[in-house]
Amino acid sequence: MAAPVVTPIRKKIFGEKSPAQPDAAAPDASSGTSANAAAAKGDEKDEAPAARTGKVADIGNRFRAEVRRAASMRRGRMLSAAGWVVLFLFVGGTLVGGWSYRERIAAFWPATAKLYAAAGEEINLRGLEFRNVTYERQTEDGLPVLAVMGEVVNVAGKDIALPRLRVGLRDEAQKELYHWTFALAEASLAKGEAAPFITRLSSPPPEARDIEVRFIDRADLASAMPSGESPEAAPAAEPE
Repeated sequence: MAAPVVTPIRKKIFGEKSPAQPDAAAPDASSGTSANAAAAKGDEKDEAPAARTGKVADIGNRFRAEVRRAASMRRGRMLSAAGWVVLFLFVGGTLVGGWSYRERIAAFWPATAKLYAAAGEEINLRGLEFRNVTYERQTEDGLPVLAVMGEVVNVAGKDIALPRLRVGLRDEAQKELYHWTFALAEASLAKGEAAPFITRLSSPPPEARDIEVRFIDRADLASAMPSGESPEAAPAAEPE
């Protein structure tokens, strides 16, 4: 009689791994990949709001810079326009005032009288005018005589002392050939009054073609006075 075959019995000991079961402690490659992907997605989610915030801040800075630049340009244009307006008002006021008070300005600054004359406005600094000036050729004792006559009128608003008068004879080229001075009978003229005058010169230059009548000035006195004398003391020549 054959002996029975005894099948060995294997019992699972607690903690022993079964060869058919995977090792629980071994890392799972697929689970690790999933975890890394999730972490990467989390990082992307964290970085995306920060990038958007940076872009918004950059746009805001550019906008504010443009606003400031536009405001600065507007201020510059306004200041430039205001400067032109002030300049226009200043020049216009100066011209209007200079024309309205031209007589006072010319009296205070005689050199400006030439500027007004160039603009077509003669300024009478003395307040005296010559009127009805004419001349005649006469004969006395067989000699030719040139008679110059006219009147002086006070056009100022006050009494004016009458200066001496100067008569000059010029040729065709306006070169002065001869001159003389004389005093009027009146020492002064009241407002609106006139003083007639007549002066004669014997044997005038035959080349004379033009006559100039004016008041003497300090330059005439200075040129006529001897050395060492003041203009006020210079004697004036009388016509022949």
